[in-house]
Amino acid sequence: MDRKTLLAKIETFLQQPEATAQALLDMLQEQQGGVGLVPRMLSRRPEAFVPAAVQSRALYQNPRAINAKTAELAAVAASAALMCEHCLEAHMRAAQRKGASQDEILDVILVAGAIAESSTLSVALRKFRQMERKLEQ
Repeated sequence: MDRKTLLAKIETFLQQPEATAQALLDMLQEQQGGVGLVPRMLSRRPEAFVPAAVQSRALYQNPRAINAKTAELAAVAASAALMCEHCLEAHMRAAQRKGASQDEILDVILVAGAIAESSTLSVALRKFRQMERKLEQ
């Protein structure tokens, strides 16, 4: 996209932020078959929603160094580790649409679960060790 076209699109957004937000919601509905809570709520504030939608598209649809399927599998892993059920459902569906198999999705969930468990233990055991040392002094 050339500079002039980009500036024209930015100007349209600045003049009609609600229409831009609605157009993005319509695009998400068409591409994903639904619109999640986060984009729906953010769309109430187009100045927050539009940049978030642009960033999400760049990260999930057009990542620079990995393919879109791998980006979605990373999102599945992060959603699993952070225990975000709604995110997990959305990203598992998106990963499937981008060609991920059931086995690939299961593998990233298992890896994410192992890392989350290890992280929990690491933090808790360090704090436990600190408590032990204080008691020994």
